[in-house]
Amino acid sequence: MTNNMKTRRLFFALWPDDQVRSQIVENFSRIRQAKHGRVIQPHNLHITLHFVGSVTEDIKECMHVAATTIRADSFVCNLDCYGFFPRAKIFWMGCKEMPNELIQLHRKLGTVLKNCGYRAEERSFTPHITLMRKCEQEEPLDADFSLEWPVDEFALVESRSDKHGVNYQLIEKYPLSDKLGKSSL
Repeated sequence: MTNNMKTRRLFFALWPDDQVRSQIVENFSRIRQAKHGRVIQPHNLHITLHFVGSVTEDIKECMHVAATTIRADSFVCNLDCYGFFPRAKIFWMGCKEMPNELIQLHRKLGTVLKNCGYRAEERSFTPHITLMRKCEQEEPLDADFSLEWPVDEFALVESRSDKHGVNYQLIEKYPLSDKLGKSSL
């Protein structure tokens, strides 16, 4: 098998820094005992922008190049609610009001990835951080909290499975521009 025939399981995501990640974990720990399911490891917490799936190295490179063309503003994602996807049994954290910049980033990225053969999901975009899988609770908890997540980049991430479960490996980060048009680097 040539190197170009090997595939990698990829997705584009918002990847929290260590401070935001710690705040998410701390906030979830306050209600964790009321939930039953498989907790997501803190180092895997993220918001998926687009799940790509298994692709060859050539397609990965095409997507990387496409992602470098994205011009979008940085923004603050206010994490302030919990939710539950009953069919998938996923308990999550998200935002009551989605920032327009996040909607635009999702749309722009989906558009440029089409040139690499990617087809975006047709269901509506519900940005969320999966906190628990195989969760048995059917309704989200009402909780009063607000975590500000300043988002100034998005990332290309690889999903790798091993005997300990799934781990996500950052491949590349792509900066967003601040409101004044300067690079956030």
